[in-house]
Amino acid sequence: MCKAEIPVQYVNWLYSTPTAQCGCGERDNDPRTLFSRAFMPMLFVSAAALLLAVKKERAERDRQKTGSTDVTHHDVPDETGSGSGSAEDMPKANHKRERLYHLDFARIACVACVVSEHSGGDQFAANNYFWVQQWVVPFLYLVSGVSFMLSRSWIWTYELRLFAVLAVGCGANAVACFANASNLALYIPFQMGYVMVLMALCGCLHPLKKALIWRAENPSAPATLRLRLYTGFWGLLSLGFFVLYAGGWDHIELLNIASFAEGFRQSALYAPVYEMPLFFARTFGFFFLAFLTCCSGKTALATWILLAVSYTAHVFVPYNSGSHPIGGDLFVIGMVSFQWPAKFKKRIAAAVHQYWMLMIVIVLLLSNPMVYGRCDLTPLNTTWERLRYRAIEFALVSLMITDTLNSYDSHGVTPWLNMWSLWAYCFHVALARVLPLPYGAAVTYGCVPIFYLFSRLRRTRGRLAQAQELPTEDTAQRDVNVQMAVTTAVSDTEQP
Repeated sequence: MCKAEIPVQYVNWLYSTPTAQCGCGERDNDPRTLFSRAFMPMLFVSAAALLLAVKKERAERDRQKTGSTDVTHHDVPDETGSGSGSAEDMPKANHKRERLYHLDFARIACVACVVSEHSGGDQFAANNYFWVQQWVVPFLYLVSGVSFMLSRSWIWTYELRLFAVLAVGCGANAVACFANASNLALYIPFQMGYVMVLMALCGCLHPLKKALIWRAENPSAPATLRLRLYTGFWGLLSLGFFVLYAGGWDHIELLNIASFAEGFRQSALYAPVYEMPLFFARTFGFFFLAFLTCCSGKTALATWILLAVSYTAHVFVPYNSGSHPIGGDLFVIGMVSFQWPAKFKKRIAAAVHQYWMLMIVIVLLLSNPMVYGRCDLTPLNTTWERLRYRAIEFALVSLMITDTLNSYDSHGVTPWLNMWSLWAYCFHVALARVLPLPYGAAVTYGCVPIFYLFSRLRRTRGRLAQAQELPTEDTAQRDVNVQMAVTTAVSDTEQP
């Protein structure tokens, strides 16, 4: 049931905007209009031209003038991790690793919000309290992209770990469905669909990860043949879907999948099924833009250009489930922004640290206070409303990619809270289905102290074991005396 529309006399451009509830009413544009079919290809072509036209950083130009090419002897680098260095505008190459605590805190906070959403607290998201629609899922994809870049594991090991998490979560959901005598098999994956998306993205973007690292280590080297082939592959794939989309062909009729598609109308797979040409043209086009940047080596503004493309498309060509729950563009942005720090990141971080209270006022004025519903799933009806909504998300995402939210963990809470968040993500849906409302959420949150006590117990045992292995003062002095005696004896025997 849709919320009653706001009376016309109360509608204004600042507070009472036309949309009363997301998903109700008619939008001012949709993907099938002539404007949309012309705008989207032009947007990606313009982005590609801008990525090629942007100037290289001064340090890279100076390196080329001095004749240093930094060319390595392999086409693609070995799979190694990278640190989080403090360089503002230059790519990271083998920097010392630092702990990015804001990634841990973001992951923990996002999972805690997801637990509430899936355990009966969906009104928090429906009313968009504390802008949860604009940072929970985006932060999860950004953190996942950065974590993928940080991982030193082989791709198959990484995929196997994700599959293990998927199996545990789906197994828990299946047990809950069996306990409730439910025959809705499609609801077994549920929240684990996010892990499936991650597995697909990691498999497709593993070459991009290696290309990003290679370009960071070789900023002035010409693109390798393999890199050019990957760029051409994603470019041609994206071009094919853009042709299908711009031509206005009905893919559902062409593929004769009307009955099949009907089953996904209310599911998270709405966009890949009903908006297939546009969805894959956008996704593969984003992959192409990232590879194109690796080819050109012009990395200065890559993160900001990719962000601008993503959110411009959301504002002007809206469609259901366009950014949630499948956010491949933010996953790519997380990868790129980690390896190639966003330009002006230090200036932005410094400005926000000084003036963040004033910026909150701006964000409040950009909000749509009268709107109800999941506007991340079903976009707002007017371009002005979507511009305000996406501007807030753009600002929050910018705080994450510029490390403005980075902090410290002086009390060491992130290790055991990370373990809790992994457990909670796998089991919170099963607990919510088995237990009456709101005890599923209560049990999930109530297990936080258990993980803390378990962490303290492990730490205590580790200290005891370490204390037993450490030599006492007397034994240590005796070992030193014995070593000195042996050294003296050896030196005496060597004298003529």
